[in-house]
Amino acid sequence: MKEKWLMLTTIPGLEETAQDEAIEKIHPSKYKIRPENIKGRLSIKISEKHLEKTLRLRSIEYIILLLKTFRVDNTRKALETIYQNMYNTSLQQLGPSFRITCERIGKHQYTSIDVQKTAGQAVVDRYGTKVDLEKPDTIIRVDVIHNTCIIGTLLNHQPLHIRYKRIFHHPSALNPIIAYAMLRSTKIQPQDKILDAFCGGGTILIEALQNWENIETVGLDINEKYIKGATLNADMAHINKKNLRLIVGNACKLEKFLPSEWKPNKVISNLPFGIRSGRKKTIPNIYKDFLTSLKTVLAPENKICLLTTHNRLLKNIADQLGYNIIKEQQILYGGLTCWIIQLTLLR
Repeated sequence: MKEKWLMLTTIPGLEETAQDEAIEKIHPSKYKIRPENIKGRLSIKISEKHLEKTLRLRSIEYIILLLKTFRVDNTRKALETIYQNMYNTSLQQLGPSFRITCERIGKHQYTSIDVQKTAGQAVVDRYGTKVDLEKPDTIIRVDVIHNTCIIGTLLNHQPLHIRYKRIFHHPSALNPIIAYAMLRSTKIQPQDKILDAFCGGGTILIEALQNWENIETVGLDINEKYIKGATLNADMAHINKKNLRLIVGNACKLEKFLPSEWKPNKVISNLPFGIRSGRKKTIPNIYKDFLTSLKTVLAPENKICLLTTHNRLLKNIADQLGYNIIKEQQILYGGLTCWIIQLTLLR
């Protein structure tokens, strides 16, 4: 069986998560994190029989079947190089229509649109195929990352973070890829009790119930509108409600809102950043009150995974309250530098 090289895209900072999942589920013969020092990328070599399996990976955004990689400079002469390489690239799976997309990182004397027009003209000149920007049969990626140009075809036209049709869109909705990475980092096991104390539209808990069996999940949010929205999203994701409980409640008073007999051993939450709400001044008190309240409800053996833009603040408060910081991981999300912080509270 022939092998193919793929380029997988993910959230910058989650490349190791993507690599671990790929090794576990599709067994690549070769792999490399951040090829050509490109953040948010993973290249793997796999058997053709596993191509379909890549579409079921949870930590990946796009899958690119690699066709050619070559060097370019930052002058407009690079467009001639791109044209010639695109023209000479064999597109065996080219459909009746196509579209070129380009991600360009670095300083160049040309734009992404220039690359798209140049590469598109090369395909038209060689194959006579028509361009369709709305519903193309084939999407060709021509990415220019600093001095490297990568040509490939997309295996998925829709980003893989779209797991289901969301009915409710939270204003600060979390990308499910990040939710999956956070859950995976806590090593979810059967019988785990998972709490999301700031559940918003329910992304983290829905992701948990889609990927792990025999777990109990509880989500809190102080906003009743968000709890109703999370319920709608769970319905669209076909979540079994017997393992999901959504509560209108205050994350800073968990002992008041959680069932007294229910002790979470995993806590995974996207903490408030205070950016969109304009309430940055309230963040220290929210973090302190949340972690103080959490101490009263945690199971003896526990793992906590929190996403924040305020890593120093969170670590200082956690340290003052007796939490142990296990690991911190920097990611780039929505133009923001964020941190995934893993904690535990020893009893």
